Amino acid sequence: MNKKVLAIILVFGAVILLLMILWFGTVLTLGIFQANAPETFLCSSVSPDEKYTLEAYKTQPGATVDFSIKVYLKTDNKKKLIYNAYHEYEVELEWISNSQVSINGKTLDLSKNETFDWRKNH
Repeated sequence: MNKKVLAIILVFGAVILLLMILWFGTVLTLGIFQANAPETFLCSSVSPDEKYTLEAYKTQPGATVDFSIKVYLKTDNKKKLIYNAYHEYEVELEWISNSQVSINGKTLDLSKNETFDWRKNH
C-alpha cells in the first residue's frame, strides 16, 4: 500500500473517531445537565384500580439545554423514573387500563416494568 493511501486512511479514521467522541460526549453531557436540573411539578395521576401513582415534572435546565418531561412511579416513599423525554414541554397522561398508561403518546405497561428514556430509546 502506498504512503498517500495510508495517510488518507489514517486521517479519515481520525476524523471519524473525533466525530464519534464529540457525539457521545454531547449525549452524555445533556444527560448530566438534565439529571441535575430543577424539576417543576406538573401533575399527578392514579391508575383506575388505584395501584399506581404517577407524578410528572418539567425540567428547566437553563439556556443551553432544552426542557424535558420526567414521570415518576411513586411506591411507598420511593420514586422510580419511568419516563424521561427531551424536547417536551407538556405532559399528557392517559390510563389505557389498570396497568397501561400513555404518556405523551408512548404506551408503557407498568406491570411489566416498562420505561422510556430518550437517551436509550431514540
